[in-house]
Amino acid sequence: MRSKSPAPRLVRSFVQDIQAPIEHVFPLLCPEREKEWLPGWSARMIYSASGVAERGAVFETQHEAGRTLWIVTEYDPPQRVAFARWQPDGLVVHIQITLARRHTGTTAVCICYTYTAVDEKGVAVLDGMGEDAWLKTMTFWQESMNTWFESHMPGRAAGTR
Repeated sequence: MRSKSPAPRLVRSFVQDIQAPIEHVFPLLCPEREKEWLPGWSARMIYSASGVAERGAVFETQHEAGRTLWIVTEYDPPQRVAFARWQPDGLVVHIQITLARRHTGTTAVCICYTYTAVDEKGVAVLDGMGEDAWLKTMTFWQESMNTWFESHMPGRAAGTR
């Protein structure tokens, strides 16, 4: 849904079903660890005292539009992590990820993206963002993580509790 504030905004949410315990899922929500399980992910850490995700860590990714800068704005293991990113296509994006333990031993990963257009280029990008592409991305992420867990925690991702 787009807001009616001066800066156009789009908010999208999705709940992923990850077939592993929350303590195993949370550490993978890191720019360095994502390289292990998310095909095509590439990030360069600019600042992190620990070398992995932590509050205040800064990293970059490269996309078709150019260099995107990120900062980890919240880091509360194993329940919550959030990022802000500045994209060269005129968008600022806030990503909140909250994890919840399911009674089955699996994890619900609640993802909320807030896109804010900062200029006319960003408005055009927002206007072109379809729901189908969003769902495809979220499903790809979910399937990639579950596939990774199948090979790293046999039995868990396959449905054995």
